[in-house]
Amino acid sequence: MEETMTTTDSGKKWGLIYGLAGLILSLAVTMFDLGTKGIAVQAVVFLVTIGLAFTIYFLAGKEFKDSNKGFITFGQGFGIAMLAGLIGGAIRSVGVYLYIKFIDTNYMERVLEAQSEIQERFGGGQVDPDDLPEFVKFFQTPEFLGISTFMNVMIGALIIGMIVAAIIQKKEDNTY
Repeated sequence: MEETMTTTDSGKKWGLIYGLAGLILSLAVTMFDLGTKGIAVQAVVFLVTIGLAFTIYFLAGKEFKDSNKGFITFGQGFGIAMLAGLIGGAIRSVGVYLYIKFIDTNYMERVLEAQSEIQERFGGGQVDPDDLPEFVKFFQTPEFLGISTFMNVMIGALIIGMIVAAIIQKKEDNTY
């Protein structure tokens, strides 16, 4: 008797793959300061990130579908994508946080300098970081970057997961 894969098995496997691939992409963006290179570079990074997520969710759903006699419901496909996103987002956010907090401790300073340059270029005034309220300073920390990385992955999993689930779904024909 052939053993079929569960949605959890597929979600965990592809979530780990997604987490590692996403972490490599995020670290490359961080190491090469691609977030400070301008809007065109950021757009390319965004499209690559979306493409990676779509591919992982699609492959995870397809693997489950193939092991389930060619059938997958929308809910199963969406559940697989959300689990893969949850695991992948956790791996990516922890990895990015650890890298920025302990290895490249000047990353946030470089991002703030790039933001100041852009603000000055568009006519904004100089802002003294000491004049900012405490809650605003939190948005400039590695902790917030880790949290926002996870939240972005989960929002992407929600949207892209629904799209992929709608594409790959194939229900059993229960007509008698």
